[in-house]
Amino acid sequence: MFCPQCGNQLPDGSAFCGKCGTQLGAAPASAPVAGARGPVVAAPAVFKAPSAAGAFPPLRIAAIVAAAVALLFALMPWFTTSSAAVTASGYASGGAELIAGLTGADVSLPEFEESYSVFQFGELAATATTYLDAEAQIADAAEAAEAAASGRARAISLAEPQGSRKPAEALFGAMVRWAASCLVVVAGVVCALATRGRNGLVLGIGTGLLAAEALAWAFVSYGVLESAGLAASGGATNAIVCGVASLAAIVCVLISRQAKA
Repeated sequence: MFCPQCGNQLPDGSAFCGKCGTQLGAAPASAPVAGARGPVVAAPAVFKAPSAAGAFPPLRIAAIVAAAVALLFALMPWFTTSSAAVTASGYASGGAELIAGLTGADVSLPEFEESYSVFQFGELAATATTYLDAEAQIADAAEAAEAAASGRARAISLAEPQGSRKPAEALFGAMVRWAASCLVVVAGVVCALATRGRNGLVLGIGTGLLAAEALAWAFVSYGVLESAGLAASGGATNAIVCGVASLAAIVCVLISRQAKA
């Protein structure tokens, strides 16, 4: 047998070439071709391109940027009270202070602000409930006075709140869901950055929750408050932008996951 590398003649069954050291165990024994005793040129090795596993996927970068925009608008005011409500609350608060000063009674009414961020919804819910209760009690007192004047007097209790609970429920529910969504989005951004964009599942879930809450607020919960006379047109614009940015982040995450698959 002959060495396929250098053509050196070797005993049959040799494992290595004594001249060039080539391993012969896996090479099949074959008769040399006449005139082909020259060295055999080995085929060049094929090198693979460096892996791009460590690169940051561009779509995941876009998802993180969209999530950051969504968080920015999540912190901006989602609710704008009507100018009439703000003005009326100022007069009512001033009147309450005047009565308290004249009578010494503990009378106080909160004032509406012009706009509220979502983390102020608890304060807004308390203010709205106070005024709705006051309106209901005034209406009940007027009805009782009318009934007394007509000889149909009835016993009423003005100590218990009579107003609607729907505005307060809408505000508190939105605040809790918003806070949970924002926390998941922040966790998703941190996770995506830590894994160089390879793990976008948490980010997709968080932005999905935030998009659902923002759009539900803009088109459902906001209407509940508007029907109570507490809202002004256009006050939900920031919530809509937050929802759209969240949807953009979800789309980027889904496309990047599909591309990896």
